[in-house]
Order: sequence, then structure tokens, then C-alpha cells
Amino acid sequence: MSVELTPYPFDFVKRQSAARNVAGREHHVVVIVGGGVAGLTAALALAVQGVRSVVIEADDTVCFGSRAICISRRSLEIFERLGAVGDMLEKGLAWTGGRSFYHGREVLRFSMPDDENQHLPPMINIEQYYIEEYLVRALDQYSDLVDIRWSSRVSAVTQQGTDVLLDVEQDGAVHQIVADWVIACDGGRSTVREALDLHLQGTAYEGVYIIADIALETGLPTERLAWFDPPSNPGSTILMHRQPDNIWRIDYQLRDDEDPHEAVKAENVLPRVRAHLDMIGEKGTWSPLWISLYRANALTLEKYRHGRVFFAGDAAHLVPIFGVRGANSSIDDADNLAWKLAAVVKGRADQSLLDSYSTERVFAAHENLKQGMKSTEFMAPPTFAFQLMREAVLDLALDTPRVASLINPRQTSAIRYEQSSAISRDDQDHLFA
Repeated sequence: MSVELTPYPFDFVKRQSAARNVAGREHHVVVIVGGGVAGLTAALALAVQGVRSVVIEADDTVCFGSRAICISRRSLEIFERLGAVGDMLEKGLAWTGGRSFYHGREVLRFSMPDDENQHLPPMINIEQYYIEEYLVRALDQYSDLVDIRWSSRVSAVTQQGTDVLLDVEQDGAVHQIVADWVIACDGGRSTVREALDLHLQGTAYEGVYIIADIALETGLPTERLAWFDPPSNPGSTILMHRQPDNIWRIDYQLRDDEDPHEAVKAENVLPRVRAHLDMIGEKGTWSPLWISLYRANALTLEKYRHGRVFFAGDAAHLVPIFGVRGANSSIDDADNLAWKLAAVVKGRADQSLLDSYSTERVFAAHENLKQGMKSTEFMAPPTFAFQLMREAVLDLALDTPRVASLINPRQTSAIRYEQSSAISRDDQDHLFA
């Protein structure tokens, strides 16, 4: 059975790069590999501080599919400082909490910190393609400082002394770029990481989730909704988030005996979605927009600086989606690195300041992974023992509210870099000119 997906109510504009006007090798101070959330944020943060960069992006438009949708207050504060938050706040849907259900009964109702002194919401839901689009628009104001090379792909990376050499494929030809500094933001399958023979370390979970975006008009509020062992999908966990444009994100866990390659086919996904909507009383018309597979990983590089190459976002770490730490940690990476790199490029700081980027963000990654793993092991138990523990907690939570806090998905929290040289009084004299 063939099922046709409905187009998103979004114009995925195909973009073209300006013609190259340099013969032979090019030289640039900063080259950013990857034009996703991390790469575009890094380019914008550098541009705000007057530092030029070239962004190499393999696709010809922003990403397809909702992907990372939950943007934290911390990320919004960064975007506000970079002049990119206005469109996001206007389009995004603010939310402050959520509910979890077990066997049809509510077992958790949580709220995130929020008060009248905060001018930004604790979280907004917004599709990743909007985030990238708004970052590209913000970068249009810095066209003299940022050159995005769409439909370009890095095929080789070599470090030679104070130079980083990149082979870039564009328009059927290969040319070479020499960079003083490279920021690798090219995702979980990073070409730059592979070229430098670096490997992510940590835990790869076997559990598989289906992610489906559907168009649905409903009066349900914007909050994080979770169902454990629901009648519509016994033994599974289902998550549901409202997004802009009457789009809903539904994630559900596959059973161990299901073949992911078959389960992701639309003809197998739609009945499961329909069963869930029926269970919660949604009888209206809906249509599928996007279907994808997700496997939770808790992986990171040991270091994010390797000579003159830095890693950020999914190229540096893969964080489970539970607890919304993936894209938000990528934004933090880009912001942390950009001001330090700008200080070095502008001659305001010694190059050793750049080591603090790796120290701080590797520490942050381990904190995020620790919390993400706790959430993952509860949302999708990896062993029978974890399954028993979850069932015990959920059973107790039905009648013991104090236990409900153990179900909390643990949204993002502040990271304290107590051991960083960048905040140590003893180290600051030689770091900053």
C-alpha cells in the first residue's frame, strides 16, 4: 500500500552559492563545516563579533522534518544576544510543563521554573527547519562576513602546521581551502571526525523509536505528553508535542521483535498513530507529513579541540532526545567556542584560551549524557531489570505522588564550569591580552 505524505506548510527554498571568484586555493580565517543549528549559530556568533567565516553545507536548503523541536530558555537567551530570537518567539509555541500517564491514569504533572522576572519562556516548541531558516535570515545581515556555500561537501581534511587543508566538492569539481581554524559541525556522521580518525565513545542503546509529524487541528494545549504502556501501543512509550502550524510530533517505541525497516513504512505507522489518536479522543481529520527512525545514543569525543580543528554539536557528541539536551547543547557549544575564537582571532586572547572550550563543553556533555541516559533508561528500558524498575515506579506513582518525581524527564539545567581555566583568577592574566 502506497501512502502519500502531505507537504509541510513551509517553503523549502533551494539556495545557490555565489560563484567562486578565486582561482586555485582559497584562504579563510574560519571555515565551518556543516550548516545546521550548530554551524549557523557559530557563524552568527562570530559575525556579531566581526569575524569572517565560510560555511560549507552539503544540502541546498534547511533541514527537512521537525527534528529538534524543544528550545530552552538558555538557547533563547543566546539567540536573543545574537539578534535572532524575534522570529523564533513569534513562531514558536511556549510551554512550561507536561503530564505523563500510565494505564490511562495521570501519574505525573510537572512544571519548569518560571516567574514574572523571566522575559523568555522556559521552553518553546518550533520545528528545526524554522530555527535554521531564521538563523540564515539573521546571517543575511552579515553577508560581508559570512559566506554560506550551499551544495558543497568536504571530502578530505589535513592539518599542516598552522594550516588546515580542506578538499571541497562543489559543482562537480574539487577545490582546496586553507583555513586558520575549522569548526566541525557536520553531524553524527562527521566527515571531519572520520578524516582525523576520531571516534565517539559511550553507550549506544538498542531501542528504536518511530518519529511522525502529522497535521492535526485540535484544542489540546502545548505541553509535553507521555504515555507509558498505553492501550493503543501496549508495552511501549508514546510522546506527543504540539508544534507551530497545527503540526503534532508523535514518537513511539518499537517492540524488540519489530523490524525497524518495516515498522517505519507509512502503511505500518499510520494505524499506530490512528490508534493513539482514538485512545485520547481525537477523532478529527489528520494527515502524515514526515516519518523517521530514531535510536538513542549517549556518545562523545574525549576532546573537542584537535589542533586547529574544533568539534561542536552532533559531530562532538550524540545526546538522547529525552530531556531535550541535543540541539540545546549544540547551541551552547557554538556560543561557547565563538567568543573565545573571536578573542583569539582579534588578538585579545592567547590561543590557550581555546583549550577551555574543550574542557568546559566535554564536561557539559558528560553532564548532559548522564541525565539523558537516566531519562532514556526510564523511557525505553534497555534490559529486563530496568523494565521491572520502571513498572515498580509507575505502579507506585499511581497512588503515591511523592514517587512521581522519578518519572520527570529532566529538562535542561545550568552547567557550572568550576574547573575551567577561563574562569580561574590564577589563569586569566596569561589568557587575555
